[in-house]
Amino acid sequence: MGSERDEVERSPGPWDSPPPRKGVPAPPPAASAPAPPPDPPAAPTPAAGRPANNPWASDAPPRTVPPPRTAEPSRTTEPPRTGPPPRIPTPRTTEPPRTGPPPRIPTPVQPPPRAPQPVVPAPRTPSAAPAGAPEPWRPAREPAPPVPPARPQPTAVPPRESAPETAPVSPRLPHLLIGLALAMVLVATGGLVRLRGRPDRAPDPAVAAAQAATALRDQKAASLRATFFDQAGLDVTGDLTVAADGTAGGRLTDSGGGTAEFLASGPDAAVRGDQAWWARRDPARIAVLRDTWVRPEGYAFPVESTGLAPDALAGLIDWVAARGEPAGDGLAAAGRPAVGLRRDGWTVLFSRAAPHRLVWFGGPMRDGTPLGPVVDGAPGSPRPPTPPYLGVLVDPGSAGAPGGTVPRDPLEERKAVAKLPAFDVTVNATTCRTSTCSWTVTVTNTGTAAGEASVIASVTPGMPDTRVQRLGVVKPGRTVTTARMSFPNPAPTNRDVQADYRAQVYTPQIYGAHLDLLRRLQEKGLVPGRSRTLSRLDPSTVPTMLFALDAMGRAPEFDPDQAVEALENAVDRGALPEIGELVAAGRLENPGILYRKLRDPSFEYDVAAPGTPVREKTGSRRQLQIAAGVLRQDKDATVRLDGGVDILVHTSQKRVVAIAARSVSSDSVTGNLRGALAQLGKGAPEGSTRVALLQVEAPAGPAYTATREYFDRRLCAGDADEVVVVNQSGVQRWTREQLPTTCR
Repeated sequence: MGSERDEVERSPGPWDSPPPRKGVPAPPPAASAPAPPPDPPAAPTPAAGRPANNPWASDAPPRTVPPPRTAEPSRTTEPPRTGPPPRIPTPRTTEPPRTGPPPRIPTPVQPPPRAPQPVVPAPRTPSAAPAGAPEPWRPAREPAPPVPPARPQPTAVPPRESAPETAPVSPRLPHLLIGLALAMVLVATGGLVRLRGRPDRAPDPAVAAAQAATALRDQKAASLRATFFDQAGLDVTGDLTVAADGTAGGRLTDSGGGTAEFLASGPDAAVRGDQAWWARRDPARIAVLRDTWVRPEGYAFPVESTGLAPDALAGLIDWVAARGEPAGDGLAAAGRPAVGLRRDGWTVLFSRAAPHRLVWFGGPMRDGTPLGPVVDGAPGSPRPPTPPYLGVLVDPGSAGAPGGTVPRDPLEERKAVAKLPAFDVTVNATTCRTSTCSWTVTVTNTGTAAGEASVIASVTPGMPDTRVQRLGVVKPGRTVTTARMSFPNPAPTNRDVQADYRAQVYTPQIYGAHLDLLRRLQEKGLVPGRSRTLSRLDPSTVPTMLFALDAMGRAPEFDPDQAVEALENAVDRGALPEIGELVAAGRLENPGILYRKLRDPSFEYDVAAPGTPVREKTGSRRQLQIAAGVLRQDKDATVRLDGGVDILVHTSQKRVVAIAARSVSSDSVTGNLRGALAQLGKGAPEGSTRVALLQVEAPAGPAYTATREYFDRRLCAGDADEVVVVNQSGVQRWTREQLPTTCR
């Protein structure tokens, strides 16, 4: 169809004037009404009745039908003029002199009512994560609550509750009827198409950027949801209010569990974190640091608050706009239609409707960008081949003050001392060339508290069964040596044999009642007391460490030293909370799998993304977090990792749920879904409920904050019973009936 300025022939519409009757002379045909002028530039104030920050408000200003004009005579019917030519009239203000009978003034045309919006199945409202723990995936039959501004967590995928079986209601018939109704409305209003104005056009992103930057410089504070994602092992979100002077306050939430109150003034910051928060950052001093205001030794949030102040955000917009290019069509941020710019991997999105405001931005934190580089996301961890990524959802409305200042005298993390015993162990043994060998163990308490000490001793070969030498209470700084221990020399005559002398100290102040478990682990070659990382853990995390080592010891091919090293790596990467949930209740059906999983506890790479640094599945953190969330939500469920699919769940309702999970760090949503569907088709047990789960990560850019409409165009059901998407907007779910069978 041509534009509204085109002269086209069409069938008369129901609101057109009737044709002339026979025998009655017809008036001269009216000239086509001139097209309305182009839309004026967007005003800074929205149209009356539509709030400026309403994401569902129409982008286009309200249109009114111009008043009817007296039609000009047609050029083809105008009689020839005599005398000097008339003066050319000014457009829209005067008309040329007329001859002949005056034309009939048509009845004012009123636009027909707007066609009703298509009715689509009501989307499931994403659940929000409670503070301190990832939001479990609620059973499908339960009504999901509205999405509060809490941080969505890696979704636990509990099974649906059993429900009476009913025949699925196909949405196709309602959609067909609605489509026919809309077609009839379009036919009925065909004669008025040109009176409704031009189709809405997206504003120039550069104009929107300039307007948004100007507004930010006038703001006193900004309200943000900022997610810092580091592939090495840190995924933390701050729901923050940042004032113009850089002071900030809010709540920080770790993916997988752990929260902290946060206050900052530039580089000076303090947090008050819970158990899980400190288990990821300082697992040796949890008891001293939790639930109190602490000035962290490294960082509280990996982005300094001054970099998120309104003026700094305006500078970021200017930087992107200076050499940026349009980010594409069909963009949205948390359901709000948007336009955007992109530069060097950074994307800024602005509200499509005027007044234009910044609604989302994100990009890699590296050299040459306004917000990078920063400290490593996971202290002590090796750097991944991809930089950390920051994704920030911006509330374009007014924000209040941060709500607090940094406490005057918070506890200094670097000065915090755990009131616990700590023991250094020295083995006193020499080369044995006699039929009986002997040795002793010397213990020194290097901690800050007295502790009851018992030495667990063994030699392989020669004395494989552990012996316990009780030393009593050893005060700080004191050294004690065990009695001499003997065993038969295992070496054949005239041959040397390497012997492994193993010794560690059991103290109930640290290991609780787990003496027997420690002895059993040592007889397998697992000696956590030799590890400075594992032997210095806070007593609250020691059971997790011991149970994880015991689980890894069940692997078919098992190396004790590699198992200890893998667990040390998991502790350094901050994975203790999810490991604890998997091993604490003994509901992991194949615990030996941890021997392989904990050797790479980073977040999974998006193998479907173009240019990804890896081509096969790498990392295991999301898989561990999802499985832990399932067990947290269903207290009687059991899970199996890599049992044909990523996670196989046996629920308390005796149902089997097969979950294929994919991490999405690009716009390759469909490609990742195809991979998940292929895994379900190949490995899901017969009769199981099949779930394809897409965990959209911050580096995915606009997809990280997208809502249902964005994914509707990219998803398909395949053989899945349900498709679930988790991103910054929450948990979004589709049943088989709501999706096409094949992907586009």
